Amino acid sequence: MIFFLVVLNLVSTFFYGFGIKALLPVVIAVATTTILDSAISYFKSKTLEFPKSALISGLFIGGLLTQDLQWYVYVLAGAIAILSKHLIKIQQKHLFNPANFGVLLVSVIFGAAHTWWISSPLVLVLIFGIFIIWRLRRIELAIGFLAGYYLINSAIELLQGAQFPEIYSTIINGGVVYFFSMFMLIEPKTHPARNRIAYGIFVAALLIGLNQYAVSFENAVASFITRHGLPLALAIGNIFVPLMNKLNFEFKKKEQRPSIAETLKRGGY
Repeated sequence: MIFFLVVLNLVSTFFYGFGIKALLPVVIAVATTTILDSAISYFKSKTLEFPKSALISGLFIGGLLTQDLQWYVYVLAGAIAILSKHLIKIQQKHLFNPANFGVLLVSVIFGAAHTWWISSPLVLVLIFGIFIIWRLRRIELAIGFLAGYYLINSAIELLQGAQFPEIYSTIINGGVVYFFSMFMLIEPKTHPARNRIAYGIFVAALLIGLNQYAVSFENAVASFITRHGLPLALAIGNIFVPLMNKLNFEFKKKEQRPSIAETLKRGGY
């Protein structure tokens, strides 16, 4: 994950022609998350270990927030991400995806834009993302989200009079959606251990519901959703993870009775 995020940040920087200075926000975010997480871990356990998860959070934050913000916005986003990981917990697991939570809060507080520019090289996002969900065994989670998102969205577009080429274009150009499903949604501790397909569909429906509300109404809530729909949907989805772990949408295998021969081997009935 670290290697893939570094490559995506680098490639995206030159893909847009931002120049090397555009990586400064990434460096600031990474420095904040790794130093703060190391300090908290040392305070708790009196041991120093390189915080890989904090490095990943910093790479996400630097790649999601737009690059022309004040330096302290990236610092605050990184600090919020790490503090939320250590302070907002349920059953010894952090509730919110740290990077997403940090990006969401600084976007709300400062009106900071999150452009998700790291997702621009679609081919790399797909190659890296497919490898990640296969390696982490989270294929069903990503597929549940993508299937739910595109099926529901396509149905709505058809009802609104869209033609097939428009829907097709949406699917093949959905770099942010693919990045979200294969990198952000599958964060190990903030998705359910069971019912992953159902959870993926739930987050997809939640995102589409928020977007539909935003385009249907003109009020403060709709404006807020327009600016923060994607991280907001994930944060709300994270809140439902403990509930999803208690529910069971999976089919149980029918218990098979042992054969007579097996029963006799164990000494009878």
